[in-house]
Amino acid sequence: MTTPALAPEAKGISFNNILFATDFSDASLKAFNYAVAIARRHGSKISLVHVMPPASVSFISEFSRERLRREAEQRLESLAGRSEFNQIPHETLLRSGPVWSVLRGVIQQLNIDLVVLGTHGRSGLKKVVIGSAAEEVLRSAGCPVLTVGPNIDTSLNSAGEFRRILLATDFHSASAKALEYALFLANDPAAKLILLHVMPPEAFPGPGQSFYDEQAIKEWQANVTATLKEKLRTLLPQGIRPWPELEYVVVFDFIADGIVKVAAAQEAGLVVMGAKRSSFVRVSAHSLGALSYEVIRRANCPVLTAAA
Repeated sequence: MTTPALAPEAKGISFNNILFATDFSDASLKAFNYAVAIARRHGSKISLVHVMPPASVSFISEFSRERLRREAEQRLESLAGRSEFNQIPHETLLRSGPVWSVLRGVIQQLNIDLVVLGTHGRSGLKKVVIGSAAEEVLRSAGCPVLTVGPNIDTSLNSAGEFRRILLATDFHSASAKALEYALFLANDPAAKLILLHVMPPEAFPGPGQSFYDEQAIKEWQANVTATLKEKLRTLLPQGIRPWPELEYVVVFDFIADGIVKVAAAQEAGLVVMGAKRSSFVRVSAHSLGALSYEVIRRANCPVLTAAA
């Protein structure tokens, strides 16, 4: 079977340069496996970055700071020397300063195409391994961010492929950007792409309406499901059809719950979500903020967020 043609929107996408931010924890090393596998498949260069606290942090003495720097240099060198890096171009960067400011500069300087992060999943996921700046990274990186959550027990296969990809969409522009990356990563005859829309409870017909009975609800849900599945079908550019395997799913649930449940039921290897670039977190049903944190914290596969 020949590989289907990429959609026009996906042809300009590449993962030439990957940024892997680490604090050397077990959580970040889990993400490391994904960064290496993706780099091997896409011929990428990996920049391993560790960010130290800024010099303005008064409670760290100059002696302690120098010791921390030497330890970080040694651990970066050890990480860069691992056998997984065989034939993968890579470099190490040790920086000091506010996490997001440092990472933003590195992303721009090195023309980063993908950021890979790991998370401990503690305290509602805002304790991401690179610190509390995680939300800014996810929302403002200017490139997709792959976050590896705490419930992932196995690493990506050695080929660096995502064979079952779940795209969670709310039909807004950010979701359209996420679709481009989903198509890019699913450009394989053996891949399956699942397009999902979750209808939250507030969208349900409620008490006080004349048709609020079980049969009416079922009929309403059936009509809404049919309409939304057709809308999901129209998201795909004609140029990529026929697709090896496609599925359209509409569920009625709280959004994070629905995404996590469908990802598990479909045995998805990756969830892809859109994110609007904004200084306000609550900008869209599938935007970043509490929703994406909840999905990343609970999903048993990595989550790729793409900002637009």
